[in-house]
Amino acid sequence: MAELSLYHPWAWVGILPVVALLAWCGGIWCRSVRLPMVDATERLAFGLALSTGVLGYLVLAVGLSGWLNAWVLWAILALIVLSALWLRGRSGAVAEQKVNWRQWALGAVVAVLILPMVASPPAATDWDGLSYHLAAPAIWLREGRIGYIPFIHQSNFPFVIEMQYLWALGVGAGAGGAKVFHWATLLMTLGAVFAFATRARMQGAGAWAAAVLVSVPVVLWEATVAYADMATAAYTTLALLAGWNAAVESDSGTRRRWLMLSGVMGGFALGTKMTALGSVGILALLLAWQAVRQKQVRLADIALFAMVAVLVGAPWYIKTYLYTGNPVYPYFYETFGGRNWTAENARIYREAQLAFGLGREPYKLLMAPFNITFFWSRFFDPLPFVGSVGFVFLAGLIPLLFARRLPAPASWWVLFTLVSLVFWFVLMQQVRYVMAVFPLVALLCGGLAVMSAHRFTARAMQAAIVLQVLWCAVGLSPLWSRSLTVWHEGSSAYLERALPGVWQASQWINLNTPPEAGVILFDETRGFYLQRRYLWGNPGHHTLIDYASFTDGDMLVRALHRMGYHYVMQNLAFVPPDSEREHWRRILNDAIARGALVERFRERSVVVFEIRPRPIAIASQ
Repeated sequence: MAELSLYHPWAWVGILPVVALLAWCGGIWCRSVRLPMVDATERLAFGLALSTGVLGYLVLAVGLSGWLNAWVLWAILALIVLSALWLRGRSGAVAEQKVNWRQWALGAVVAVLILPMVASPPAATDWDGLSYHLAAPAIWLREGRIGYIPFIHQSNFPFVIEMQYLWALGVGAGAGGAKVFHWATLLMTLGAVFAFATRARMQGAGAWAAAVLVSVPVVLWEATVAYADMATAAYTTLALLAGWNAAVESDSGTRRRWLMLSGVMGGFALGTKMTALGSVGILALLLAWQAVRQKQVRLADIALFAMVAVLVGAPWYIKTYLYTGNPVYPYFYETFGGRNWTAENARIYREAQLAFGLGREPYKLLMAPFNITFFWSRFFDPLPFVGSVGFVFLAGLIPLLFARRLPAPASWWVLFTLVSLVFWFVLMQQVRYVMAVFPLVALLCGGLAVMSAHRFTARAMQAAIVLQVLWCAVGLSPLWSRSLTVWHEGSSAYLERALPGVWQASQWINLNTPPEAGVILFDETRGFYLQRRYLWGNPGHHTLIDYASFTDGDMLVRALHRMGYHYVMQNLAFVPPDSEREHWRRILNDAIARGALVERFRERSVVVFEIRPRPIAIASQ
């Protein structure tokens, strides 16, 4: 297994010009199809979305072919640039579009202010990134190909943004460079918000809407970590924008091109998260509703959108089906089954999802805006402040009831938001899973902030937005200031504080164990910084360890040793008080008591044991 350098303090800087280059290439692609973009902001938002999406699919192709190395990854970027240069030469001179410098200045300020958090090493606030968003690409890079990872079931999710992470890791930009790609999806979303406001002829609303969006703590935090929800929101918002442009377009040829672009954006959204299946379906219904209202969009147009979206999104679901036998693995196990999964695993997984929220009684759906505002910790993993949505969305509900002059696209924003909230309420009430509606609600708030016919409403909304911006800035300032310390104390010292125990234990294993040594992780899944082959040990993740067949700790240790694992890393902070009630924990504790697991390192709550199977004769005594 080749060693992979996972964090370089300054390598992320090189990804910034790469993102700019990709935006330029995508902008050339948009120009080549002669779509009437409203301004340069809209063109670059679609352009960056196109080029980063294509980058993800090309990485998938070479990864499945077993060609994962730095030279091939750089060649992919070169191919994208050459295609743009070729199209630019064929397109000839194209009139430059106007640039709204106020919009660009606002976007630049937000982008630069959060860059320290983007560039800092992923730590305790980036749990899923260290567990699978970054960890799975790191495993594939070490193996030189994309394949089935039996213990990370999330590696079978749609992975468009993770392929971009893989590209950054593979060219040596480290985790900071990978996070720059997710940060770029916030820029795409802001571009879509500005363009939607311009299309709706809401003078000045774009800036207010953008301020609302970036003052939502969970949105701003998401843009600084290696997750996928911000990417889903970006591609979904752009799909809606292109769909709306098609719905109001009178020229049939231009309308079909907009619908194809909307389908591509919808397909990219399908490639980031399975919840986008609902979003694409809602957009198809909105197009059908528009067809009934205006008789302009035809059934064939809607079919074109759906076909393109399905074709673009399909590779991820086909890959998952081929690896697991279930295209939406591990969901709907009762219907599709799935490799390396059980009905008990499915039950545990569903119970973990249902743990979010405040119940699913119908009347609580009406209370959802209030609950998610004031009881946000019930809708998010336990991280301080960052899971909140703020109060401005709730403040916007009251004046919305009296607004009569919102622009035409507002009907789409409202309907998409309401139906999405119903899906979210029924499936999983995790605030990150409803991220795609935040840009639309922000647009509604921005529209209310500039309504000249309702001056009091507009002033009240403007005041609420300003207060939320200040509140968000104060609330996130500890995370922001802590990220600045990495520049003067170094990444290792930073991670000792920001990822206590896990970082030190991972480094001890990397420096003190043979390269071929395998590691079992118990009560911990954040294996990104390990430079060793590892396996999640807790039941519920897979079926590779048959705990039911073990009667004592010696049997467990011998089985793990036969599987090629030599060390155990356990995070005692996540061991439940009643742990002895579980059979597998009794077996694990018995192995420690018998001396078959020997403690070698301890930092905070994280312990490293060496697996030392005892001779059978001694074990049987």
